[in-house]
Amino acid sequence: MATSSEAFQFALRTCKNHDQKEIIGYCKTCQEKICSSCIKEEHATHDWETITDILREKKRSLPKECKEIRTHQLPALRRELRRFDVKIEIANIRFEQNEATLNGSRQSYISKINQLFDDRINECRQRSEAATQIYQGKREGLKQKVEFLDVMTTCLDVDINTLPNHDILDMEKEMREILEKALSYSADKYTSTTVFVPGLMDVQVLENMIGEIHSVSVEEKYNIERYSERICSINPISDTKAWIRHMKDYRSKLLDVNGEELKCMDVHSSDFIISRSGDFVHTYQTMCSISIFSEDENEIRTIDTKPLKPTFISITDNDDILVTLVDGGDLFNLVSTSRRIVQRMTLTGKVLHSYEFREDGKTRLFIRPLNTAENKNTNICVVNKLSKNSGELFVLHRDGRIKFTYKGDGLKLKEFQPVDVECDSKCHVLVTEYISRSIHMLSSEGMYLCALCLFDNLRPYVISLHDDNFWCGFYDGKVKVFKYSN
Repeated sequence: MATSSEAFQFALRTCKNHDQKEIIGYCKTCQEKICSSCIKEEHATHDWETITDILREKKRSLPKECKEIRTHQLPALRRELRRFDVKIEIANIRFEQNEATLNGSRQSYISKINQLFDDRINECRQRSEAATQIYQGKREGLKQKVEFLDVMTTCLDVDINTLPNHDILDMEKEMREILEKALSYSADKYTSTTVFVPGLMDVQVLENMIGEIHSVSVEEKYNIERYSERICSINPISDTKAWIRHMKDYRSKLLDVNGEELKCMDVHSSDFIISRSGDFVHTYQTMCSISIFSEDENEIRTIDTKPLKPTFISITDNDDILVTLVDGGDLFNLVSTSRRIVQRMTLTGKVLHSYEFREDGKTRLFIRPLNTAENKNTNICVVNKLSKNSGELFVLHRDGRIKFTYKGDGLKLKEFQPVDVECDSKCHVLVTEYISRSIHMLSSEGMYLCALCLFDNLRPYVISLHDDNFWCGFYDGKVKVFKYSN
């Protein structure tokens, strides 16, 4: 790219739409040079100036604008270049790590497979040696009798006239006994066969043994900067619209990706979710109840949860709800009468399962349960707050047994402060983490896979998936929509 000032001088050019017509003006509406015919025709109603005037204005304003770009925007862009360099380096490091892991697994599997084949060979050898010993024993017994009969028959044949009479009779008896025993030997009577039959190679089983490749890409599509307060909940209804609620206004508002308010729900609730059937389900801590409204805000029914307060709520695939329920006592200093429960119930209020204690029936599961999510494999994910600045993620089997606990091990955090949890179509578990400004991605078995997003100056708070879109609400009030490819 040229850098000298002469390289930026404008040359006289003719109009691209009207041949041989000299450029005399500049359309500010379309930002293109125009001729006299352009001014009379397609640009007649546009805002335009003569080349002389526009150049005079540009010569006055451009140096200041360029200085502004060099002072503020170029440093920011260079920082973005460095961030791309970091991402490229991380991608290369991840590949090297994956390659090393796969090669390590390959050697481990090859070593194990070789050991299995060696074991089979040794087993075949042992069985063959056992059969050989049997055959050799029988052969040796027969060989001795054959040698005896050879000597005995020769003796009785050649020396019968010189042998004592009594010896002849004894020798005949013994010969016949040995012959009878010898004739009982037959190789057909003794068979030991060992055959190795190769197993069928099941490629699917081999692939499952080797492991899976988890590949996810996230690309920012929209940035909504309407609020400055913490986003408390997001409920997308399409790729471009979502019901959003922030901390200082507990009314939910339907916004598009441009931040325009399309509708406001005049209901002041603690949390709310949209059911699969389109109903709005709200929790009310002060009234200890859950209310269900139709889309036109008519109340359908109320579910009483007294004496417990319903705090957070989520929807399951079969349109049940998961509700976190707490008593009115101290948040973290629990006593014997404290209650901390996650309940699964129908939209009619029928309780299907209560998750409160571990398998011993005595030890509490939760200190302060927050957001919940049901995975596609029916596991129940619960963010459990342990103190003001720490927490953990519990993942339970549907029957309440603990499957795994995640405490931020993936990023080796001194303090782990999870806030929200979601699950995607591949059963990955996504957790927003306040301290590290990141979203942790786990496998369905609890293995840390990666930090799905790392934000420099933003703290992710709530998340929600809708088809291929991933909505994230931040602590400072921003909302971002990402394209989520899994």
